[in-house]
Amino acid sequence: MRNSTVRAVNRLTERWAAAAPAAEAATVFTAAGLWPLLALLADGAGGPARTELAEALGIPAGDAARAARELLAGLGAVRGLRSATGLWTREDLALEPGWSAGLPPGTRGTLSGDPDRDREALDGWARERTDGEIERMPVALPEAPHRVRLLLASALALRLRWIQPFREGYGEPHEGP
Repeated sequence: MRNSTVRAVNRLTERWAAAAPAAEAATVFTAAGLWPLLALLADGAGGPARTELAEALGIPAGDAARAARELLAGLGAVRGLRSATGLWTREDLALEPGWSAGLPPGTRGTLSGDPDRDREALDGWARERTDGEIERMPVALPEAPHRVRLLLASALALRLRWIQPFREGYGEPHEGP
């Protein structure tokens, strides 16, 4: 994975953090889940949408698909990290065949328009791709699910063990506020 891709993902995360309202509880978020989806869309987009996506990504749209694939491969190589990255579309939504064929394996999903069936498919997909760490996708399907034409779905689950476990204790800072 290229450093330029990592920097672009970090810049998008920084922009989100700067715009996010202050949270009372500790909050952790990253653009690493959504960035590849936006990059894949940029690859297939044209006109103003392509320009806007490239600006959001921080890289040229022509480089976006390659960078997305490299990022997804890099995430897949991280021990303990499971990711679900999906572009879900309605069954009757025609996609450009060349673009659709270039999507990474497991990325493309289809929505039936039946909210129960779609909920079950999304939840099963998330469970499978995250080894059960994420049981349900927090997606609110509307009352009229046939109106959903495109759904971007992303989930990251990290399971890790610390080399040296944390221990309870007391400490006093020697500098700082």
